[in-house]
Amino acid sequence: MNQLPDTFLGFDLETTGVDVETDRIVTAAMVEVLHGVPRRSWTWLVNPGIPIPDGAAGVHGITTEKAQQDGMNPIRATAQIAGQLWGALSNGIPLVIMNAPFDLTLLDRECRRHDVTPISEMIASAMDAVILDPIVLDRHVDPFRPGKRTLESLAEYYRVTLNGAHEASADALAAVQVTQKILNCAEDERAWNRTTHHDQVHGHDMGELYGKQALWFAAWAAGYQDWLRRRKNPLAAVNASWPIIPVPQAVVDVA
Repeated sequence: MNQLPDTFLGFDLETTGVDVETDRIVTAAMVEVLHGVPRRSWTWLVNPGIPIPDGAAGVHGITTEKAQQDGMNPIRATAQIAGQLWGALSNGIPLVIMNAPFDLTLLDRECRRHDVTPISEMIASAMDAVILDPIVLDRHVDPFRPGKRTLESLAEYYRVTLNGAHEASADALAAVQVTQKILNCAEDERAWNRTTHHDQVHGHDMGELYGKQALWFAAWAAGYQDWLRRRKNPLAAVNASWPIIPVPQAVVDVA
């Protein structure tokens, strides 16, 4: 039976919005967790170079004025964030990201915007890269559990303390602790009336789990797209790429 690695690195972004192609980083955080305990952390407050909508500021608490006054230059911040992630990826430290396609794709586009090596290229070149996404793992091990699958909901279900949701450091730490709970769970006594698959993640090799998550996410995306097309919108499309969404072909063609 494989034991969990000693060290995990949680990563989280707060942004100007939810469009990975056009929105920007406002705050970023990484939390290194050693033997289940936070060891050290890194945080960035970034001047995104565009206004922060009131709706986004209402979520993470950073206004345009604060970002302009106290935030880092986005080129420097993006380079530092990507470089810190490269250190984890290249050394095989599991990188934990809640809803990885959002954070990693938005960071990838920031890298391209600021002439930094794209995070997608870093991931592809890191032989020992491991990325873990608690929402993908949770959907797979307990697919029929009712209710939301937000980080707050997962933290509550797995009995993880989340102090300050939508604050990047708190979210990054909670994502790691939720993931560790999922990986440590051989079976869930609370799911006695549901089919669960904890055996498919408990004690498994991290590299193996990294590869399987892409398949699990694609299967979920296909099912969700089918549901949307039957129930709400016959033209609905759900991107099945994980852990990062490729650059749209139209953008590649123009470049």
